[in-house]
Amino acid sequence: MRAFSSYGPLDRDLHYYAPREKMVDFACGQLIGKDPDKGGHYITVWAPRQTGKTWMLNEALFKLRQDKRFDAVKISLEILKTQEDVGRILMYIEKEIARDLNQRKIGADTPEKFGDLFLNGALKKPLVLILDEFDALPEDAISSIVGVLRNIYTVRQEQSDMATGEKKYLLHSVALIGVRAVLGVENQKGSPFNVQRSLRVPNLTFDEVKAMFRWHERDSGQSVAREVIDRLFYETKGQPGLTCWFGELLTEG
Repeated sequence: MRAFSSYGPLDRDLHYYAPREKMVDFACGQLIGKDPDKGGHYITVWAPRQTGKTWMLNEALFKLRQDKRFDAVKISLEILKTQEDVGRILMYIEKEIARDLNQRKIGADTPEKFGDLFLNGALKKPLVLILDEFDALPEDAISSIVGVLRNIYTVRQEQSDMATGEKKYLLHSVALIGVRAVLGVENQKGSPFNVQRSLRVPNLTFDEVKAMFRWHERDSGQSVAREVIDRLFYETKGQPGLTCWFGELLTEG
């Protein structure tokens, strides 16, 4: 039987969840773009922990991988939070991309070499790149990566008369996920990340919270009074992590 879980991204097969299909579809739409042949958007997702941002982009990733026009890669950077060597950070991202796309590594330990990873020819298809825990990186690494992305974005904009798969760089779109906004990413001066394209991950609505508990009722036969759901929503304001934590306490205690 399913269970409530407040530990990391939810599993659709194991946990109670709010589908949030519209939000997932919106994220996919931003990354694919209104006209996919023109390219997708470079977007940011900044929100507190346990709000569902990683889950949302995981769901978007699953859908994007079904679209044969693109390759889609998602990389978690939390493991690099104590790494100060920018070159090693760039090569770690290169290693993950190469592994997912079965490509040869070139030793991308400088911003110039890192940018070459996304050249037409180095990539076989337009790439959607999702970098999770981006704000865990040191500022020098953030600046280096954003500088590369800015250059690629500018070059692709200058080739707007070409299809996305014909441009010099095949980095179709990018999503950066983190707990805090990072200087130079949300800055409107000289950044490819348009703040209007930032994705907000809202708290759960009352109907979403109620639906999860009614789902549990149908599975388990354990009744949860409407007053309990009302009070839980009042106290948590629908914050996903807290809601699921209380769900654990109420249904497993």
